[in-house]
Amino acid sequence: MKKILLVLLVGIISLSAVWAGGKDEDVAEEARPVVKIASNVGLPTIYKEGTKITGYTYEMLKEAFDRQGYDIEIVDVAFAGIFAGLMAEKWDMAFSSIYLTKAREEEMDFTDPYNEGYNSIVALSKGDVQSPEDFKGKKIAAEAGTSSAAFLAGFEADYGPFETLSYDDKQTMFLDLENGRVQALATGILDYIKQNKEDPGMFQVVATSEDNYMIAGAVRTGDPIKDVFNEGLNSMKRDGTLRKLYEKYMGIPVPEGAKFIEVFTVPYVPTK
Repeated sequence: MKKILLVLLVGIISLSAVWAGGKDEDVAEEARPVVKIASNVGLPTIYKEGTKITGYTYEMLKEAFDRQGYDIEIVDVAFAGIFAGLMAEKWDMAFSSIYLTKAREEEMDFTDPYNEGYNSIVALSKGDVQSPEDFKGKKIAAEAGTSSAAFLAGFEADYGPFETLSYDDKQTMFLDLENGRVQALATGILDYIKQNKEDPGMFQVVATSEDNYMIAGAVRTGDPIKDVFNEGLNSMKRDGTLRKLYEKYMGIPVPEGAKFIEVFTVPYVPTK
């Protein structure tokens, strides 16, 4: 009887060891590689809701890498140190509304564009300005010396005359628009998105620039993680997922003629 019990006990232990070993193997098989990505969390495109990171850039990254079998880890970094940390291999990639420029492309590689930076004219949703045709005779604000101010000036010939009021900060411009001191303002699209999250439905975009900067992720020269991301991103472009994420989290339609929403069959080359 003792021999039978001993044999049974040994069998149980052996089966337990096999089961435990198999479980460990399953866990190992399920583990996915993690891509460490630096970003300035707090931008209109990547921010926190409570303790959870969300926003267009974050949701795009999560989906693109998930399709490729990767997980992501976001490292919150001030923009000033984001490229130095990339080169020092503190993280694998940087996504922080980075404009793809000729000067930057000489120092590092970039992914395919996933967004564009451009100027816009913003007005009250229920105000007197619904399109550039309504600019004549209005007061329109712009930050002095900015590309947005230059963009606004380009409307004068066809839609003027209007009065341009110069401001030193964006917050005051939006406050004066809300209070009716100006009827529209010129600003970057990300500034509009930030304000629209704070005051949903109050403002609308009535015009956007065509001279845009492409926004892409930065990687160290020759790093194959760029191609991994691009494959996931292009999959999202083809099936419409990127457009849906943009419109959901940016709060505006993809601008007509936007290039970032398209699949790039050859790498994008910046011209400025």
